Amino acid sequence: MTELSFRLKDLENKGKHIDCALAAELVSDALSDMDVDVDHSALHLTAELSKHNVTVLCDGTLTGEIRLPCQRCLGPAQVDVNQRVHTVFVPPSSSLAASDGEASRQEDDEDVDDVDYAHHDGETIDLLPIVREYIILAVPITVYCNEDCRGLCPLCGADRNQGECSCQPVGKLSPFSALRDVKL
Repeated sequence: MTELSFRLKDLENKGKHIDCALAAELVSDALSDMDVDVDHSALHLTAELSKHNVTVLCDGTLTGEIRLPCQRCLGPAQVDVNQRVHTVFVPPSSSLAASDGEASRQEDDEDVDDVDYAHHDGETIDLLPIVREYIILAVPITVYCNEDCRGLCPLCGADRNQGECSCQPVGKLSPFSALRDVKL
């Protein structure tokens, strides 16, 4: 069992409090296609596991920082993570619609649409795939070192945040620019 796997019988009478730093390998694996700098990235999971009949509720937060390359200048960009973790684990034979009523009873004023569902095997709960998914969801679509990043020069590749380059600006090419030289 990993540090994010828990036996259901240990959750019978009392819940389980989770407070752990996530391994750099997990962050690297989750964001493997994003060139993450794991040496300067740190994520922390704080959650509560509670068992209700055959369902288990995981409620908590994923916090920390992830360093990725800026999409404009390729410099380091820091992404602050404060992601809510809220998942209901049901047995594989259980219908998710049947568990929906139980989940809504567990939540006071929360919208049931915010609940994510996953399955447990009847003996253990593995949070690793769910936490991996939450890490991926925590990264925004566009990552910039700062909002007004000027990016790289398309001609010489110089970082325009460091200063202007000596390249002449290129005019916009129109799809009809070839017709400009046609004589009628």
